[in-house]
Amino acid sequence: MNTRKATLLAALLAGTASLVGCGTDASNEPVGEARLAIIIQGGIVVNTVSYTVTGPNSLNRTGSIDVSHSATISSIISLPAGGPDTLTLSATSADGSLSCGGTSAPFSVTAHQTSPVTVQIQCHETSHVGSVLVSGTLNVCPIVDAVSSTPPTGTTIALASSAHDADAAPQPIAYHWTASSGTLSDASAQNPTLSCTAPGLVTLTVTVTDGDAACSDTYNSLVECPSDASLADAAWVVIGANNQAIARLITPYAACPSITIDGVTSPMNLRVGPGTMPIRPSTSDPTITATTVNTKASVFPVTTCELNIPSSALVATVAGKNLPLPKANPTRIVVLGDTGCRLAIGNQWQACGDPAQYPFPVIAAAAAAMKPDLVLHVGDYHYRENACPADQPQCAGSPWGYGYDVWNLDLFQPGAPLLAAAPWIMVRGNHESCNRGGQGWYRFLDTGAWSTTRNCNDPANDNASNYGDPYAVTAGDTQFIAFDSSAAPKVALTAGSLGFTNFTAELASAAALVNPSQLTIWGSHHPLLGYTAGTPVTGGNPGMLSVMAAAYPTAYYPPGIGLAMHGHVHDFQAISFSSGHPSTLVIGTGGDNLDAALPASITIPPATGTTVGQLTYANSFGFMVMDKLGPKSWSYTAYKPDGTVLTRCTQVATPCSGCTDPTPGTQLTCNPFGSL
Repeated sequence: MNTRKATLLAALLAGTASLVGCGTDASNEPVGEARLAIIIQGGIVVNTVSYTVTGPNSLNRTGSIDVSHSATISSIISLPAGGPDTLTLSATSADGSLSCGGTSAPFSVTAHQTSPVTVQIQCHETSHVGSVLVSGTLNVCPIVDAVSSTPPTGTTIALASSAHDADAAPQPIAYHWTASSGTLSDASAQNPTLSCTAPGLVTLTVTVTDGDAACSDTYNSLVECPSDASLADAAWVVIGANNQAIARLITPYAACPSITIDGVTSPMNLRVGPGTMPIRPSTSDPTITATTVNTKASVFPVTTCELNIPSSALVATVAGKNLPLPKANPTRIVVLGDTGCRLAIGNQWQACGDPAQYPFPVIAAAAAAMKPDLVLHVGDYHYRENACPADQPQCAGSPWGYGYDVWNLDLFQPGAPLLAAAPWIMVRGNHESCNRGGQGWYRFLDTGAWSTTRNCNDPANDNASNYGDPYAVTAGDTQFIAFDSSAAPKVALTAGSLGFTNFTAELASAAALVNPSQLTIWGSHHPLLGYTAGTPVTGGNPGMLSVMAAAYPTAYYPPGIGLAMHGHVHDFQAISFSSGHPSTLVIGTGGDNLDAALPASITIPPATGTTVGQLTYANSFGFMVMDKLGPKSWSYTAYKPDGTVLTRCTQVATPCSGCTDPTPGTQLTCNPFGSL
């Protein structure tokens, strides 16, 4: 299109409001002088120029100038002093072939003065109009009738749509879906599914067509992916080395949610994402192969998130859950262990849904109701190792193996009230060794940083993965040493063997953690100075005894240990020693099937050189609560699942007369079973 230009200069003078065209007055004298010659090439005639002046305070002056018989233009427009104002001129040629217009730069008006304004006008040829003869065939476009979705199943939402096409031509209806987030199972399906990748609203768009790209209909709708909280995912606090509180969360989404600590919101860190771990040798079947009936790959379709919580934190919230934060001086501590439901070849098959046979859900609720400041779990969280046989209807349908489904049913779901009640110290048990539930242990509970080699996934790395670093957790004037005995064998270890060497190094690290100014409580899964029912009754774990006796021939424990707490044996034992050895508490009664009862009279000591002063015993499900009595002094009350008392023990500080440790030990005096 050709463009022709003309320049128009208009003089604006504040004062009279008259608009004067090119001509003469009554005296026949010329009025004004030519300010602008309108020159348009090609003999184009312009009869009228329109103007618009705009400015502050809603200034808007419009008008037109008749230039049909003029070669010049002069006008006087009364305007308020000030500005900035702009002047717009427009004109159309008499034959309609050109459309002209332009706008001035901003200008200001000074009272009683003339303000020249220059406008660059551009003229464009107007479009030409013609006609065509159209012929064709009729195609009725398809119409979307409805889009719907079902309530989420986990993180999956089923979608459905319906559409119609009156002539079904030129092809059948085709569907195409898009989603603002998440993953569609099939974008070209009429009824796909949406896999959510983050909580919140998702915009869905479905477009239908009959094969003609220009003939389509589009429908938009919203669905809501569930929040972490609505999926009942676990969120808890575990305490690690140097009293570091760690917020942990399990989410079905790939991305970690944000956590708010004392009003400051930040994203949680990814510990480990979803994964399916290949089949590996296990205790449930050491000859495991890809076709072994009672073993399978470990599936973890969830993400584990974490973040260290500052010691000064007062409030922490994540995924709609308020996290329990550590107290500097706890006054009530819950102790329990062996809380999973046993499904294993060669053992009793528990009825995991029967609270009388598997009471951990009841225990967790009862313990949480006591409002503890801290929870100590002495190991064995996971027990559903094998598929429930057809001849055992009490466990029919239960998940099994070492994947997340079992971890969820053995710990996170039944333990939810207690996980929400207080921070946990988590001791590792033999059911969390690498040839059992070790993969889940490292994903969910271990307090060390995630490692690509120390995680029990590859049997080649089990030497490192089966032995954890001990650490201490301070609770006022009391501290707990968490010791990993998960790989302890049932037989004595030979000096120089791999296990002996690893446990000796672990023991040396633990000894360095003892603080003489505190009551130090030893927490390990396998009892050292306890009993195991059988014919005959046996004493402490031979593997650990062989290591600890080599380092501490008479005391067994490092100097400064005042008390020891264990699980592994499924009964309650409170043992004090007239030989001065640290008293022992066994609390392996949290849910897994109970061991056979100990005989009424036991004549053997639990280990060479020890002399039992008092043994209080109960073959009953339950848990224990420590209540603060005074400096380095606690009461220890054993409860049944319903919260009724089995026995209560108190501390009596006595010198260690039967061992080489000069540090005063702590002995227990317990009420007889059933006396309270």
